Amino acid sequence: MPEFPPRPPRGHVSLSRRLALTLALCGLPALAPLAAAMPETPEGLAALLGVPTPAERLTAALPTVHLTRVPQPASVLVVTTQSAAQVAARYGVPAAAVDPLPHAEDQRAKVLRVRLPAPELRRPPVWPRSVTTHTVRPGETLASIASDAGLSLLDLLSANLGRASLDDLTPGEALFVPTAERGLLVRLKPGQTALSVIAGYRADLARTARANDVLPTALRPGDYLLLPGIQAESLYAKLVERRAARQEAERLARVQAQYQRYLAWQHDRLQALYDQQEKYEAYLAWKNSPERQRRLQQYERQVQFEAAQAAERDRQQAAQSLSVQPAGVNVSAAGHLAWPMHAYRITSRYGEADIDFHKQVFHGGVDLAAPAGTPIYASAAGTVTESGYGAYGMNVYTVQGDSTLIYGHLSRSAVSAGQTVQQGDLIGYVGCTGICTGPHLHFELRLAGQAVDPLALLP
Repeated sequence: MPEFPPRPPRGHVSLSRRLALTLALCGLPALAPLAAAMPETPEGLAALLGVPTPAERLTAALPTVHLTRVPQPASVLVVTTQSAAQVAARYGVPAAAVDPLPHAEDQRAKVLRVRLPAPELRRPPVWPRSVTTHTVRPGETLASIASDAGLSLLDLLSANLGRASLDDLTPGEALFVPTAERGLLVRLKPGQTALSVIAGYRADLARTARANDVLPTALRPGDYLLLPGIQAESLYAKLVERRAARQEAERLARVQAQYQRYLAWQHDRLQALYDQQEKYEAYLAWKNSPERQRRLQQYERQVQFEAAQAAERDRQQAAQSLSVQPAGVNVSAAGHLAWPMHAYRITSRYGEADIDFHKQVFHGGVDLAAPAGTPIYASAAGTVTESGYGAYGMNVYTVQGDSTLIYGHLSRSAVSAGQTVQQGDLIGYVGCTGICTGPHLHFELRLAGQAVDPLALLP
């Protein structure tokens, strides 16, 4: 079946079709095709004819509207049981500026809208002529400024209620300084009047008027009002308490910092002790190691062998001395040395690098370990040249000819310099003075200033 375009709704005939039908009925069938080709919308027809559209004509007929915001005076809502007249007096506005808002009849409190007066043109604030301003100089404090003006700190603080501290003054800052009447210097806020402030602080009206040299009713918000005889005692107490709290916090911070430094020092000190203990334990472990014992046995056999050879040479050359010097007699010339103690234990031999100190410094004698306080006797006769603290802690030097005997690390000496001793005389007692790892005697023999092994001359 053939398809037909959808039928337009009933009563709807396009503008071009209606115009074509009209031309045909009027006897102008030749213009009907031209009319059928005309636009179907009013906008298109207006564009074809070159005239404004109906919407454009309607828009042009509307007037131009400019909206201007009308400033409204500020207002506040007050919930109170007072009357509208009382609220108006408190805010310094006429009674007509107080409007009650709807509220339930059983509610005791009322809601009132108070229309505040329009703000006046800005002008510099006014303050009493007896109050001067002071510019803070470097190094000044509230106390020094008050003292220079003949005021108490409370008087100065009462004239500067904006202070948050008694100490944080900034150079260049301005302070109010009363020169006549002392009192509380307050600044009127919006909605306040001088009369309401005077009544609120229960100040004397006549005295206040004289102190300010102006009628209170002439003051406006932003002006300063001096209330004589009234002081900011609560603010002063609060700032004093705040200062004390800050000073206590600073003191606690200093104590904490000092304690932290002590803990750091204690840690370093203990660490040094731990390191020293670790080194000493390592030394003890090495000292008792099988390797060291094996080396000691080797040294002992070597010393015995050398001693036997020396004894054999002595027997063969009994008439000869080990060394002859015109300056004196050698130890060997007067006979062999005697052991300086009756009971001892050899812990380190001549030239042995058994401990760190002996590895760094050549060991020029033998170490004979014994309990502290064990008597020490002269190994050979001689003259005492030193008796006191020296290279080996508490030590004694005896000299015979070009031979020098050294007794080191003593706990105390029994002889004095210049004294002559014989073999077997008491020299001192075993100790651990100077660089020492335990109580022992450092016994050293020097021939012509050169250290030699004393075991070669000991029996």
